[in-house]
Amino acid sequence: MSDSPSAGPLPLVADAIPPGAAAWCSGDAERWRAAAPRPWADPLWAFLALLATAIWAFADAPYPVCSTATPCASDWPGLTGAVVQVLTLVWLWRRPGLALLTLTGSIVSLLVDGTLTEPSVPNTALLLAAFYTAATLIHRVDALRQQRSLAWKAAGAAGAARAPLTAAPRHRLSSVLAAALLLALSVFAVWQGLRVAFDHDERAARTETTSAVVVVADEDDLTLKVRFEDGSSHTFDVLFPEQYEAGSRVDVLVDDDWVRLAAEPYDTFGWELLVLLTAVPGLAFLANGAAAPRSGPLPVLRVLVRGDREEHRTWVYAADDRAGARPVLYVDALHEDKDEVDEERDDYPELPLREAVLFGTPHTGGSRLTLVTARAQGGPLTECIVAAIHPAPAWGPLPAAKGSPLVQSADQTSRVMAIALLTFEAAAIWGMFSESFSWQWVVAALLLVGLITSAATALSWRITADSTGLWLRSAWRVRHLPWDEIIAVDAGHGNIWIRTTSDHDAGLSPVGWSWLERRLGRHPTAARTAATLRPLLHHPNLRPTTTSTSDQHGIPLGPLFTGASLLWAAAVHFTL
Repeated sequence: MSDSPSAGPLPLVADAIPPGAAAWCSGDAERWRAAAPRPWADPLWAFLALLATAIWAFADAPYPVCSTATPCASDWPGLTGAVVQVLTLVWLWRRPGLALLTLTGSIVSLLVDGTLTEPSVPNTALLLAAFYTAATLIHRVDALRQQRSLAWKAAGAAGAARAPLTAAPRHRLSSVLAAALLLALSVFAVWQGLRVAFDHDERAARTETTSAVVVVADEDDLTLKVRFEDGSSHTFDVLFPEQYEAGSRVDVLVDDDWVRLAAEPYDTFGWELLVLLTAVPGLAFLANGAAAPRSGPLPVLRVLVRGDREEHRTWVYAADDRAGARPVLYVDALHEDKDEVDEERDDYPELPLREAVLFGTPHTGGSRLTLVTARAQGGPLTECIVAAIHPAPAWGPLPAAKGSPLVQSADQTSRVMAIALLTFEAAAIWGMFSESFSWQWVVAALLLVGLITSAATALSWRITADSTGLWLRSAWRVRHLPWDEIIAVDAGHGNIWIRTTSDHDAGLSPVGWSWLERRLGRHPTAARTAATLRPLLHHPNLRPTTTSTSDQHGIPLGPLFTGASLLWAAAVHFTL
């Protein structure tokens, strides 16, 4: 096995470091972190506000009135507005500048066509959500500008160089090709929709209009049955059958066996839906492929990095953070040689810090950086960052000879997950007693034990680090692991594992929901906790110098939850 992680960062060969490359020291890195967008500007809140109020306003809007004078046919201007509005929701996450443009265009178009001029609570809520979203986007664009400026300032006048060739061109090419294919489908769908409308108008111009009586309008089957003067009848497929009353008269276009309802003459909904489903991702891919990095020199910063075995991401540290105690940002990266990287990961029980050079201007949500990192086999390894950049939470730094014990425990995400599990458990118990006894009760009871364990762990997990080792509180017990028995601390998929020299490794599951946390733009709880504990494992001078108390360890909640579940089961049994 190669050098131990505690022996210091793996050095990067001198040939891979451009002349004049400056070290990204902790002070500059902290200023970069401080310039990140504030929590109130998190795109999640703007996305939810816009989506909820838009659905509310759409549901509250009256149905269009179809008539011979104003038939309900294709609506290309409305479709264009829908594409722009959905693009706004997509670009909220990664393209604040573009999202601000499309948001402005969406609101202007809705005001011009009168959709938002009707006074109503949903429309007012939608306008307020749009103003809030615009404020978050302006703040994020300004934060992006500040973070880029700070990166250039940290690099200095001499710290600029061209980035090495990476997987980025191939990534951009695939985005452009996907955009070309999807937009070609959109153009085809538009052509087909216009062709349907043109063919109808051409034939309608030489037909006669006759009147018919509505026999029945079926809202379930979306059909309309009419009767002509000669006693014959015809059934049309319609979108709004509730607008036609039995006994009322409608205009019908007739040309031999060609019969159309004048108020709803043709249907291009399928083609319009295809346009929406292809134009939105097509334009998103096009913007992604067009966002190429600068072709000229980029700021170059010397940093430290560490891979994450379970989360498959790269953590970036300040160049002077030799203990890896306080990450600056984290990213997902494409490696030039993935097989070689996987082999190197397998060489270490705990992935080491590596020296690296960062090319580009890092900013929150950005994705155009290149990392050239050290590796154990010698020579540099090139990584192309293609996913969103996230500032790491501001933990630590952990000082030497930390006096009091360090406690890591359940956060808001873990507790919300626990509440969801408990709610599901309560519903499952209610469902059990609503049915007669069967073999399914045995399966349900076993599942309930697992639910109790998971809920108790998610709500109350705790890891206490003191001078003697780690104390783990799980659902059913508190376990002590001495420092000299711990080999590594791993995390992944919402779980924490502590590998030991004995045959009995320790773990906590679940301590969060990594999949959801990553998609909300947050650092997964499990990975964050593991990254906090690793410096204590590999650098004894950072460990607390005092022992912890039983109060700091806490008590397991599994037995308490079991008792509460039995009481709930008894209450349900006697109620039903």
